[in-house]
Amino acid sequence: MNDTTPATDQPAAEAAAEDVVDTTAPAAPPRQSRAPLFVLLLALLLVAGAGYYWVTQIFPASERGQDTRLADLAAAQTALAARVDAADAAAAAASADAAAVDGRLGELDGRQDELAESIKALFTRDAEVSLDWVLAEAEYLVFAATQRLALEQDVATATAALRAADERLAAAKHPDLTALRKQLTSDIAALEAVAQPDIEGLALWLAEAQRRADDLPTRPIAALDTGFRASTGQAVDEAGWGGMARALWSDLVSLVQVEDGEMSDSVLFDPKLRFLLRQNLRLELASARHAALRRDDDNFRASTAQVVHLLETYYDTDDGAVQGMLKHLQGVAGLELAPALPDISGSLDAVRRERERLGDNAVAQGQP
Repeated sequence: MNDTTPATDQPAAEAAAEDVVDTTAPAAPPRQSRAPLFVLLLALLLVAGAGYYWVTQIFPASERGQDTRLADLAAAQTALAARVDAADAAAAAASADAAAVDGRLGELDGRQDELAESIKALFTRDAEVSLDWVLAEAEYLVFAATQRLALEQDVATATAALRAADERLAAAKHPDLTALRKQLTSDIAALEAVAQPDIEGLALWLAEAQRRADDLPTRPIAALDTGFRASTGQAVDEAGWGGMARALWSDLVSLVQVEDGEMSDSVLFDPKLRFLLRQNLRLELASARHAALRRDDDNFRASTAQVVHLLETYYDTDDGAVQGMLKHLQGVAGLELAPALPDISGSLDAVRRERERLGDNAVAQGQP
């Protein structure tokens, strides 16, 4: 009995020993709180609820919105395809219209060419007589311009005649006259480039100077009467033999007239010779005017030089009228009255060639 008792009581003893040991060991840590577990469970519940709400509420709405957007996109794509088809149809129609317009334009071009040929044929066949009259008038005007320029060096009149001829050709509106009008235009431009002196104004001034020549004052010393006839023009007393002798001498002297053969520049002249001086001045001014009208440079310069010499030698150069005349004469002394003129015979040749060609065409077509 004693052997078994220790065996049965050993566990109890060990437990008692453990209890003794536990009572002697450090105190056990406190029990952990269940709050984190509760929070975790709560979070899981919230996530599950949110997932359920998303699955049951949000996801279907989003899916419906996407379906709506897909439907809208499909409708827009359909409308766009329809517009593309309409645009293709419009482009095809436009291409067809463009092709039709091109065809009509080609047809119109052909008809225009035919019309131009018909008009030219009409001009060639029916207007030969009127065109010949136009060319005849133009030839007359160009010939007059050529003659006026060659004989009178009248640039203004020649230019006006060429312009009239060009206007007459322009009024005819004939396609074959273009080259002729080009030649006329070239000659007109050449004439307009000529520097033309004012011949008319110069001639008028010389005429006025000639009229005023008698009013120009001579040098004051020339008013002295020192001529031979002044010394013999005294009254004669015929009383006595001496008076008779003086009367006879006076009669003999009256039969002889003594004049200076040349007016010297340095000799005082008889005031009665001032008439001859003024006449000489008037003649030189008239000669200068005539030379200007004839565009004679040499005679014009010679006459103006002689007038300047007479004014400076025998007239009062302190007088304003004399000074003005001298200044004007010295200004025009170097004037070129006859500048180089262009050759406008090309226009006359061109008109005559056109008339010959027109006559040849008429003969070839059997027209009279």
